[in-house]
Parts: sequence; C-alpha cells; structure tokens
Amino acid sequence: MMLNRMSGERGDRSPVTGQSWRSLRTAAMRRLVPHGRRAQIRALYSRATWRLYVGNSVRCNCCGGNFGRFRDYISESGHHSRACPRCGALGRHRVDWLYLTDRTDVLQRPTNLLHIAPEVCLETPLRRMANIDYLSADYDSTLAMDQVDVRDIRYGDESFDGVICNHVLQLIDDDLTAMRELCRIVKPGGWALIQSSVNDELDDTLDRHVGDAVDEPPDRYEEVFHRIYGRADYGRRLEQAGFDVTVSDFARDLQPALARQLGLDLDETIYFCRKPKPAHTPDQ
Repeated sequence: MMLNRMSGERGDRSPVTGQSWRSLRTAAMRRLVPHGRRAQIRALYSRATWRLYVGNSVRCNCCGGNFGRFRDYISESGHHSRACPRCGALGRHRVDWLYLTDRTDVLQRPTNLLHIAPEVCLETPLRRMANIDYLSADYDSTLAMDQVDVRDIRYGDESFDGVICNHVLQLIDDDLTAMRELCRIVKPGGWALIQSSVNDELDDTLDRHVGDAVDEPPDRYEEVFHRIYGRADYGRRLEQAGFDVTVSDFARDLQPALARQLGLDLDETIYFCRKPKPAHTPDQ
C-alpha cells in the first residue's frame, strides 16, 4: 500500500484537472446516461454484483444484508460514501430508515404513503409492508409509478398519511411552493420525511441564479442545484410551509461500533415534519 501511494500518486490523477482517474471515469459514465435512468441502472448493477461482497463485517438495515464491506460510491459532487452492495442504500439512507423504524411508529400503522423521487433501497422494504399503501412519483425517474411535478402535485388535499421526499428540494427552482404542496397533500396529523443537502456551517440558505451560469450542464444528464440550505433556515422554510418540524441528529449519539457496522452517515440530520391537526373548537 505504501509503495502504491509513493510511486503511483501522480499517476492516479489527471495532470490536467488534478482529479483521480476514477472520479473522471465516473463523471464520464454519468454523461452517457440521462439522470432519470441512473437509479434503474445502479439497481441492475447491484443485483448483478452484490455477491462479490460476501462477509459479515457490515450490515445494511434497509435490506437486512450482511457483507464483507460496503461498496465505494462517489456522488456527482465528488462526495465519497458507502453504498450497500445489494440495495444501493447510502449512509444517509440507512440513517433515514433507522429513524423511521426505530424512532417512530409511523410505518407500523395503516399508511397511505407517497414516495417522491423513489430510492430503491427505501421503496423495496416499504412495498413489502402489508400495512403500507405505496405510491411513488417523480418528474422523470423511470422507477416511479406516476409522473408528478412537486411544485404542482395533482393529488387532492389531504390525500396521504405520509410522504417521503428526499434530496429533491435543492433541485427545484421554487422550493417554497413545493414545500407548501407537500404540506397540502398530507392529512392533518400526518407526517413527511423531507431531507435535503444542508450545510451545517450556514445559517441562511444560499440561492443560485442558475440561468446566469454559462457552463450549466444539460438538465437531462445532470442535476442542477438551485441552492445550498443553511441548517436553521431549512427548518424555518418547512415550518413556513405549514409543518411542525423535528430536527434530530440522533445518529451521532449511537454506539460507535453500531454506526460503523451500519455504515451510517453521521452528518445526516433528520427533518421529520408533522402537519398540525386543526385546533379543537368546542360547540357553542
């Protein structure tokens, strides 16, 4: 290992960009596949190769599989994460699922559930639950059961007991409208797990003027980030949309050995939303 680092460090990186060749190969592959089809291709790849990771060193709580190690995953922003070899769950997904299953009872009740921009690693266990009436929707994903624009959701008011909408709002030009739409379709007393990329070092959200960027990639191939959420501001925006918001960093308080075994992303802060029930008005 030391020999590789000493003799191969320069050869492992492009002399032009300074990026690792692996990162450049990953970026090139992404340019060949439209964004809406990537989740499907990742699922097929995992299905074909997960047996190469046999072992019992780590465990995925989303699919229940045990593996020798997690798969290395490089996001479009260059962030490295640990992916389940079988279901593709990243560390943040395993935190989300652990919160829903261990810190709430929302999945134990009869639930009419809408899953926006469905992740395979969450969709599969949800659809196996007899008490969950599951529907997925997205603007362009080939995995979704229905096509929906989250800024103008065509379902009726108070249609769902629960909603999962992860890492979508930073990609929407009008996120406040999307938040209000998500609140509108949730029944009073219902819940929503609405996760986004949040920068803990920021208090206020930084909005980008995407139309002014001269090097903006085509939407068909790349996600376009319209903003970087600040920690305090993201919760306030969800509250302005009508939700009561619980913010939890519970994963950081878990036993380190358990967090390592599950490959949890300890920076994943949970934003769990409830739609308030109407105030009770006594009969006159």
